[in-house]
Amino acid sequence: MTKNLKLDNQLDIFLKSAIEALDIAKEITKDIDISESSLKDDGSLLTEYDLKVEKEIYNILSKTDADIVTEEILGRENNKEFCWFVDPIDGTTSFSKGIPLFGTIIGLTQKENPIMGFIELPKFNQRFFSVSGKGCYKNNSLIKASNCDDLSKAMISYGSPQRFIKENLINQLNEIDKIAWDSRGFSDCFGYSLAFNGSIDLYIEVDLNPWETIALESLSKESGAGFAEQPSINGKKNIIFGSQKLIPEIIEILGGNWKIK
Repeated sequence: MTKNLKLDNQLDIFLKSAIEALDIAKEITKDIDISESSLKDDGSLLTEYDLKVEKEIYNILSKTDADIVTEEILGRENNKEFCWFVDPIDGTTSFSKGIPLFGTIIGLTQKENPIMGFIELPKFNQRFFSVSGKGCYKNNSLIKASNCDDLSKAMISYGSPQRFIKENLINQLNEIDKIAWDSRGFSDCFGYSLAFNGSIDLYIEVDLNPWETIALESLSKESGAGFAEQPSINGKKNIIFGSQKLIPEIIEILGGNWKIK
């Protein structure tokens, strides 16, 4: 399918480089069941594989004419027209505990606008990717987000309730739960991916970094999903993505200064 997207030469190079990086990330992590981890200063976990995957991805993407921002240590520049944003292992807690919901997230911006997004789920042999104006794909099949227009008939998902407590949004989340037809805690990039092919109708997450949100915004837009964001308490981002028809109601319940992208 990637051969049929008819991209200009530079974007084609970017796409092929990202796919090469995802292939290596998958090869490194797909057979790992449990990994020792340590705590970072922000309280999140770090494993040796986060650093190993980041290094391999960095080595590939640094050959392109783009800056790179990574979660761990290697990339921090964002001055060129194009910039990569890389989360080598999204869901490190799941990864370290042998829970297969982890993956790799890569996003690409042009003049700060998301133009490509990638999620690799090694344990499920699934790859989601989007290219601006070319659609969103799951394993090379074009996919579309939900068009649900009634929260009482919607399945929603969200991340750790502890994060919502820290954002003072737990009461609002509970209110959404009362209205929604069903809600599940599908976590990490596995959970995110479910919104792009309509398996769930909406995803809500708080306190995310740009190496997560850039890809998610691209994947959302190209799958036909709506995408909204607001600053989190500590300067990161809270986001909502999924059915465009549900987002205004969710924003009304959550409150605060949201921007629909």
